[in-house]
Amino acid sequence: MAKWREDAKPRLTSTERPINVGRLVNELNNEMPAESILIADGGFAAHWTGLLYDTKSSGRRYIPDRGLAAIGYGLPGAIGAALAAPKTPVVAMCGDGGFNMALGELETARRVGANVTLVVVNNAASGYVKALQHAMYGQRYQSSDLVEMNYANVAEAMGCRGIRVQDPEKLGEAIRTGINERNVPTVVDVVVTRDPANMLPAADSRAVQIKKGDRVA
Repeated sequence: MAKWREDAKPRLTSTERPINVGRLVNELNNEMPAESILIADGGFAAHWTGLLYDTKSSGRRYIPDRGLAAIGYGLPGAIGAALAAPKTPVVAMCGDGGFNMALGELETARRVGANVTLVVVNNAASGYVKALQHAMYGQRYQSSDLVEMNYANVAEAMGCRGIRVQDPEKLGEAIRTGINERNVPTVVDVVVTRDPANMLPAADSRAVQIKKGDRVA
């Protein structure tokens, strides 16, 4: 384990901008209380956290939706966890693509008093899709880019708290602020790499380079 942590250290402590997702997950490890719950949306949010997030106590403290690939689960999943455990800090991590699918549920969260923290991994893309297209089709992309959006502003417009983070040194403070905010939901909009070669933490087993004439199962 010590050897693995040493190998992963460049990502976990990265100071690069846009922010490395490994640094973001490491900050979640540092700031999440032992009794807290982390919800991971489908797609690369679950991919990154499944590899790098550390739970600190027994019970269902980490709830991903990986295998079913239900993108958009992050915010509704967080609302459910918050209603089931109202005294427990609940944080959800999702991509901007997933958040777009359930963005209107911020109103629901505010109305029912589910004052969760939603960490949006903002890469202006359907990140998992774009990363696999990059690996398989060599810089040819189809329907994987999204409009650049400031989700902190969107949250504020909906009566929630919004924090936009572009400096990795500000991540810890933003996460703490969200966890400590008990009056309204908080959206932490984290601007991460736009490079599709670095959107996933490791090679995906489906990332086969397709060439003309190939028939790949």
